[in-house]
Amino acid sequence: MASIATGFLIGLTSFAAASPPNRTPVSGDDRATAHAGNVVAADCAELFPGSSAVAQGDIDFSGGDNTDGVDITGVPEGVQIVGVVVKGGPAYNVYADLDDLPWHGLHAPLVPSGKPAAVSHWFVCGTGKSETSTPPTEESPTDTPTTSPSEGAGPGSGGATETSTSEDVSNAAEQEELAETGVETGPLLALGVALLLGGCALVLVMRGRGARR
Repeated sequence: MASIATGFLIGLTSFAAASPPNRTPVSGDDRATAHAGNVVAADCAELFPGSSAVAQGDIDFSGGDNTDGVDITGVPEGVQIVGVVVKGGPAYNVYADLDDLPWHGLHAPLVPSGKPAAVSHWFVCGTGKSETSTPPTEESPTDTPTTSPSEGAGPGSGGATETSTSEDVSNAAEQEELAETGVETGPLLALGVALLLGGCALVLVMRGRGARR
C-alpha cells in the first residue's frame, strides 16, 4: 500500500512538473494591453461602451489573419475608432488611444519564444456612422393643373379665385348695354307706330271734310 501511494505522489509530481505554469500574457507592444482568453467582434460594446464593430471591408489594411500582424492605413469617414483588438494563441492585445493613421505592426501577445503569436482574428471598434455618398434621387416633375378663368372655383370652395380679363369686362358691358337698349326701344317703337296711325287717321278725316264742302 505504501508503495502504491509513493508511486501516485511521484506521478503527480511529474505531471505538475511537465505542465507549464500559468503565464501572464505579454503584449510585446507599448501601445497594447494583453488579456488572457478569447474575444470576438461582438464584444466591442463591452470592451468599449457605446461602440460597435467596424466592417473589415470598410477598412484599408494589410496582413491580418494567419500572419504575424496587421497594418491599418485607412478607416471609414464619419467613424471614430476607439480600439483595435488582435487575437492570437491563448490571449489577445487591445489597442486603444492610437495616434493618427497609419497604424503599423499591430499584433497578438507574445508566445514563450518571445515572438508574436500568429493572428487568429482581429477587429476594429468604433462609434458613429460611415458617410457614404448616395446619388440624389431624381424627382419626377409634379403636374400642376392649369385653371382657366372660367374654371376658377367660387368663393368658399377653397380653390383659385376667378379673375376677369379686359375682354371679359368689355363683353359684359356690351351685353348689359344691349339689354338696356332693348328694354327702352320697345315702348318707343309702339308709341311711334301709334302716332303714325293717328296721323294717317287725322289726314283721312280732314280729306273727308274737304270733300263734303
